[in-house]
Amino acid sequence: MAYLLPEALKMAQNPMLAGIIRDIVTTDELAALIPFEPVAGTSIKFAREGTLPSTLFIPDSGATTEESSGLDDVVEVQFRRIVGNVDSDLLAEEVGVTGGPSRNRLAGKKAKATWRLVKDKLINGGHTTSHNYGLQPVIAGIPLAEGTGAADGIVYGPHLDSARRGPGSLKYTHAGTLWQFRAPGDVDYGPAVAVAADSTVTLTSWNPSFYIDITVDVSDITADDEVLIYFASSNDEFEGLNEMIPAAQTVPVVGVNGDAYSIAMLDELISLQKVRDGRAFIMNSKQIENHYGALRALGGIHPEHVAIPGYAGQVPTYRGIPILHNDNITNYTVGSGTVSRIYLGSLNPDEGLVLAAATGGSVISPDADPRTRPVLGFRIENIGPLEAKDAVRTRVKWYGAPVLKSNLAFAVREGVVE
Repeated sequence: MAYLLPEALKMAQNPMLAGIIRDIVTTDELAALIPFEPVAGTSIKFAREGTLPSTLFIPDSGATTEESSGLDDVVEVQFRRIVGNVDSDLLAEEVGVTGGPSRNRLAGKKAKATWRLVKDKLINGGHTTSHNYGLQPVIAGIPLAEGTGAADGIVYGPHLDSARRGPGSLKYTHAGTLWQFRAPGDVDYGPAVAVAADSTVTLTSWNPSFYIDITVDVSDITADDEVLIYFASSNDEFEGLNEMIPAAQTVPVVGVNGDAYSIAMLDELISLQKVRDGRAFIMNSKQIENHYGALRALGGIHPEHVAIPGYAGQVPTYRGIPILHNDNITNYTVGSGTVSRIYLGSLNPDEGLVLAAATGGSVISPDADPRTRPVLGFRIENIGPLEAKDAVRTRVKWYGAPVLKSNLAFAVREGVVE
């Protein structure tokens, strides 16, 4: 059962929990709408809809031989940990300091900072940052250099975790110049892709939710080869939207220096994004300014606004869809232009974006206290007095990861000039 932070705030009777949620939700539009899903364990595993079954018209006799069943892709997303410490002066704790921050207040601020990091990485997070090949090829007697030399570059898809799921592998069949990929932990290779000329292609694993984009130099390989591939990371982040949204749900930049904002971009995203329940646009401040400017250019049209439960204020809408402000959407460069992205996605707990939180799998109870049990992925621990200084330490932790339940739930427009 997934639930929203405003719903949790209504239930919360513990003052510390209520204070943390109130600080987060009343200042963050996304926090008021994104569902939290409690999970027991160190990862979340779910079925993502794959291939639908077929069906057909039949004659009046009622005779039919049609039989088919749909296929689901089972996706497992590993949880990541955020941990921060805060020290309180013991003298202030024992005798009290007028106007000074209490230990609970300091822990609450730390929890709020933790949420800001979650929100940042919800957009920008990416776990896999490098790869290397096994010291020996899987097929004996074939030089490893054949396989590595032909793969000039790899762009990583989401959830390629060799540290927890072991190595993947890359396979080349010279007859037909066919390339295949098996992701870490997956059962088999995905479909073979013929690469007859130097190009960049997408290779999916047996489970198509795992994939890589590989740039191939065809002249560098002349015989069959199969090598192990290990994915590594220079960070401990979870994958964010920039990693999870597939290429088919991405509207690429057209102009050499980016594309000027237009209302038509929002219409394009509406057509591309297929999960209709709980939809919202997500933009940074500059793109929201561009949106208002485009409306003024149409003749001073003032957008409708909608109130979000729990959030202190109203947000603009376009075609009835809320526009959420998020300045964690960073800018980047296309040619000489400074650009950023615009997202449209579903926050429906069954098919859209959710935050899976390691909470023992239980639904929040009214008296839930993060100092005594996991709540919404948060844990607050009393580490105790420190040896090196006259202070007591509190540790604030969050365990979890964002999950995209459907590959059609989000769409993104790249390269919008700021």
